[in-house]
Amino acid sequence: MGILDKRINPKSEKYIQNQVINNKSLQKYIIDSLSIKYEDSIKFSKGLTYDNRILPDIKISKGDEVLALMECKGANINVTDYVRGIGQLFQYEDFFERNITENKTDTYSKNFKTVYLYPVDVIKNNDFNIANFKYPKTTKILQINLNNFALREFSEEQRKKFSSLGQSLIAISEYYFRDNRLFELYILIQYLKDNFNDQKRQLYRTDLENNHLRKINVINNGNWRNAFISLAGMGFINHKNNLSEKGKEVSKLNCYEFNTMIFFDYIKPYVEELFPLINKNNDIKISDLLLEVKKKHKQKDILFVTESKGRYISSWLNIFRDDFGFLDFEPRRTERKINYNPLNISKEELTNKIIQFSKIDFYLKKTKIYS
Repeated sequence: MGILDKRINPKSEKYIQNQVINNKSLQKYIIDSLSIKYEDSIKFSKGLTYDNRILPDIKISKGDEVLALMECKGANINVTDYVRGIGQLFQYEDFFERNITENKTDTYSKNFKTVYLYPVDVIKNNDFNIANFKYPKTTKILQINLNNFALREFSEEQRKKFSSLGQSLIAISEYYFRDNRLFELYILIQYLKDNFNDQKRQLYRTDLENNHLRKINVINNGNWRNAFISLAGMGFINHKNNLSEKGKEVSKLNCYEFNTMIFFDYIKPYVEELFPLINKNNDIKISDLLLEVKKKHKQKDILFVTESKGRYISSWLNIFRDDFGFLDFEPRRTERKINYNPLNISKEELTNKIIQFSKIDFYLKKTKIYS
């Protein structure tokens, strides 16, 4: 992080704009999300004045060809800010349709896009539902994880997951995990890396599941669909069901490092919600745990935690046991042993605890492929 970054609130719009202009890795993730081949000649620049003195936040161009105009928002915005951003996107689309550019030499790409870029935190920081707005037909919504700058597209799959958010259902995190262990997600990443790393073609998830992945000996052998959804939600898989640029980077980690990264960058809010209650009463029933979580949030349901009558909580407990080892218990039993407290420890300490207490080695060796 540069000196300028340290002076800017990382939750602010200015911080996001600064990262887009200066962070080459983030630029590659954006280009990858737009299904464009990255080239050094692609430029990210501050937009200049268009019609009615409108200034796009970012112009993405290659020579004189305008690939996209981008609207950026920070994490701390309200519904008015969000809707104002959508209004800007409609204006950018209108510039494209009427061929209005910031200078006489620019021309629009035939695959021109408007891009709405903002932190995933917007979802949990507000009670409005981003799935219930109309967006321009050229718009791609990209949500950025401020911990590691991974991008995910707010796709139709994501829209379905968040469509029910409202006054009676709130989010403490933006990431979906259910009926998978994290090491199964890791195995899927390694499988895609080993078999399709340099391929640009569309991969068909059902074909991969039925003809290949179900042959791998894992616990949740019939839930590879959920694994794809979770990885796409974290920005590791693109719309072609293959590894994104960020996914390729993550594939270089070993499984212990992978789980540590997932903990700090994605699932810590879930652990902070559930573990203190278990630490207080390690024999608590799942049904009672669900009631305690809802009580804490004034009887509201928590997305990906209290839904499905405790099935999400059961899934989290299995992750806590097998992927991290800070809990241990027998299947369908409430007697639990607490091996360590995962909160308020460093990344290095957590990795060492995962090596010591998790069941990763046992299960990876069973696959015979990625041990």
